[in-house]
Amino acid sequence: MLGQFKRLLFICSISVLGVFSQSGNAQQQVALFEQFKVTDEWPEKQLLATQLLSTQLSNQQQVAIYSGLAERAFELSNYPQALHYYQLLEQHSTFENLPELHFRAIKMQGVVQYFQGLLQQAIIDYSRALNLAVRLKSPLKQANLLSNIGLAYFNMHNMELALEHYQQAKALYEIDGSAQDKADILHNIAGIYIRLSSYDSALEIYREVLDVFQQLGDEEGIARAYGNMGVAYTESGQNQLALHYYQLALRYYQSVNDAYQLSVQHTNLANINLKIDELDAALYHAQAAQKYALQIDNQSLRLASLHVLAKVQLVMGDIDIAEQNLQQSISLAKEYKDELRIKDGLGIEALLSAGAGDYKRAIHLHQQFVDYQRSITSEEVMKALNVFQSQFQSNQLNQEIKQLKQERSLQELKIEKRSQLTILLSIVLMLVLICAVVLYRRAIEKKAKTQLEQKVEQRTQELQYVAQELRAANQVKSQFLANISHEIRTPLTAILGQTDDLLHGLYQPQQLQTELLVIKKHSDHLKDLINDVLDISKIEANRLDLHVSEFDLVELVNDVYAMSSMQAKSKGLTLLLENHLGSSYWTKLDMIRVKQILINLLTNAIKFTEHGSVTLDINHTEQGVCFKVIDTGIGMNTEQIKNIFECFQQGDNTITRRFGGSGLGLSLSQQLAIMMGGYISVESEHGNGSEFIFNVPCKEYAPTLLATDNSKPAATKGLVGRVLLAEDHPDNRRLITRFLKSIGLEVISVSNGEQAVEQCLSEFPDVVLLDIQMPVMDGLSAFELLNKCGFNKPIFALTANAMSHEIDNYLAMGFTGYLSKPIEKEAFYQALAAHLNSTSTLPLANPDISDLVTSFIASFDDEIASLTQHLAAKDYIALQQDSHRILGAAQIFSLTDVANAAMCLDKSLLSQKHNPSSDADVKELVDDLIKQLSQQLT
Repeated sequence: MLGQFKRLLFICSISVLGVFSQSGNAQQQVALFEQFKVTDEWPEKQLLATQLLSTQLSNQQQVAIYSGLAERAFELSNYPQALHYYQLLEQHSTFENLPELHFRAIKMQGVVQYFQGLLQQAIIDYSRALNLAVRLKSPLKQANLLSNIGLAYFNMHNMELALEHYQQAKALYEIDGSAQDKADILHNIAGIYIRLSSYDSALEIYREVLDVFQQLGDEEGIARAYGNMGVAYTESGQNQLALHYYQLALRYYQSVNDAYQLSVQHTNLANINLKIDELDAALYHAQAAQKYALQIDNQSLRLASLHVLAKVQLVMGDIDIAEQNLQQSISLAKEYKDELRIKDGLGIEALLSAGAGDYKRAIHLHQQFVDYQRSITSEEVMKALNVFQSQFQSNQLNQEIKQLKQERSLQELKIEKRSQLTILLSIVLMLVLICAVVLYRRAIEKKAKTQLEQKVEQRTQELQYVAQELRAANQVKSQFLANISHEIRTPLTAILGQTDDLLHGLYQPQQLQTELLVIKKHSDHLKDLINDVLDISKIEANRLDLHVSEFDLVELVNDVYAMSSMQAKSKGLTLLLENHLGSSYWTKLDMIRVKQILINLLTNAIKFTEHGSVTLDINHTEQGVCFKVIDTGIGMNTEQIKNIFECFQQGDNTITRRFGGSGLGLSLSQQLAIMMGGYISVESEHGNGSEFIFNVPCKEYAPTLLATDNSKPAATKGLVGRVLLAEDHPDNRRLITRFLKSIGLEVISVSNGEQAVEQCLSEFPDVVLLDIQMPVMDGLSAFELLNKCGFNKPIFALTANAMSHEIDNYLAMGFTGYLSKPIEKEAFYQALAAHLNSTSTLPLANPDISDLVTSFIASFDDEIASLTQHLAAKDYIALQQDSHRILGAAQIFSLTDVANAAMCLDKSLLSQKHNPSSDADVKELVDDLIKQLSQQLT
């Protein structure tokens, strides 16, 4: 048993070691692969490849190794090694799995063989790659390979095949090639012109190509053009120009260390220097050409360099060395079938024999040279004869075809002649039909044109009418803006002046209460203006609701009379009240709206009466009650009466300038009267006063106990409980906290919705006041989260957005109610008293908030910086939070200009989703708000 356990333990150990060994080998293989990819040193790269190939590799990994070795060897001009690895790459890849890589492996074999001077083998590999390029459906690859094959034939001095392949490549480049490609192929074709002794044509092509290369910034192409222009100038006998262009080409190839082209250019320079008897320079360039040819192991270049070196040495008298180099040159020429250099070699060898005194051998070699020249010439003549014969046969065939075409044309003419009558009749019938169709279409078009003109005229009249209405609306809007601006600035001037005096101590201590009352009076006036605008908007949007309650109409009239008496007295007018209803008249109407209409009518009457009296008469009618406001003021004519109940309208502009006013009061009053089932009419005579008659249908009711109790002003009682206040603006938070504490409540104040949720779930306050727009978490999100957590205490929405549809949304979500900003203390108190217990009676305090106003204004520098930063970043969400925060506080502290500017920006940003504003519009609104903040600071 123990022996079996030991054997089992040994087997497990061997298995674990095998797993760890495989894991270690895999990690080492990955590390070697990464090192192989990044190294550029050839010995190190070969060593890493050997190590990797000795391990188990996938075929894909082997292909990657062979590809990396081949490309690096080619970069280093190590052509034997490059050829070896490209051949291995071809063996380990297939066209089906790796088509592009397999194609490149074969093509690059041809390139390497070309650079080695193995031109015949290069053509074979190029041709194999060309077949694959056809399968790849790549015209550009095909054109490149055809150009390479042509270049190989060119270097083998086979101009016919070279030109054939160049022309095929040129046709493909014309369709799919770039400007570079088209210039390259023209450059190659120009080389053939040189070989055919058409030097002027070749030079003209080279100059055009050179312009293209210079425009493309192709320095290598420019150098090639210079080199070939040197060849053209050499062949045409312009040796100095040839020398100049060879040297230009040589400078570029020296800068890039291109051994192949350096060997070519040194060979050319050796030939030209030999022609101009610069033997030392010729010898230097010939030896340099041989050095670079040996460096890259290119036999074709070595052949050319040996050939010119032998000629230079012959001229310099080094007969033996010249003969050795010449024999090597001839041997290489025979091996690579370079017919021209074989012929030239025989001529030079004859000169060498003559120079050595072996005249018999010299004559023999000269005869071989002549025979070889004749054989080449005979071949060329035979080719020319073959071309001439094929052209002759082609001409004969063309004549026969031409004759056949003439016979066929005669037959066609006869057939056409027979069908002319038929065609002519058909044409006549077609013309008759076309004329009928044209006449019919013209009649239809004339009728349609007449109808279209009538519709256009009608539509034009409609557009003109709409344009007139729009112009009138724009004029009304402009007049309203001017009026409302004047109405706002008048009390605002008094508020700012009084506030500035108080800040600078320009008052008597005993007058402080009076000064503050002036500010409050004008602030109330501004609030009334804003409420009028909002009421008009609500009525037009059909969102103004009436709140019917039971009240004593006589008591309401007495309140209005008492309020207006001070205004009449200040103007020296007599305000009379003629009550025909009795001591009381209990009814059910919207008390606030009735009071609003009466105040508007009395205020207008007092405003437009300069001396005399204003009378408020109240009496019974069959349907209800009739109010009459009679004044001895300026009166109105018939045209003015027509427009008196229009929005933003007064009698005329002179009345606006003399008496002020926004033009909203009477329009709003008429619409409110209509909503209650009544109406307002007017009788007036210019210069003799006016009489406004307000009829409202209602019934008299016996007063209920609750109504009589409510009619008595109740003393304010202190409240007991804990209230959580969530308000993001610190000055608003301090003001509301101060008021709540003044009526006996304990206050928990927080600055965002997230803190509100935490405090509600830990402190469980009796009432929660949630500002709607706050950072981190807004009021709506906080409300939803509290509902999900089961919090069931009263939650009020605290918001500066007093639009009725928004309030309806809050109530629909489940809010207990809403409280608007700026705060109305009585409404605040009543809303809280409905949910909290009361204690002893105490006066409803008016806490001093001057320190809060000062603190709020002091924060304007920070607000300006925040607005500027968020505008620059186009963070419109943060901008909207800034504007809403400033709006709430400005409304509470009666900073009307700041509140209006903040409200415009807030509404614009809130409507971004449905009606996006441009960046310029938002910037203009932000700049206006910053301007108002800056004015308050100064």
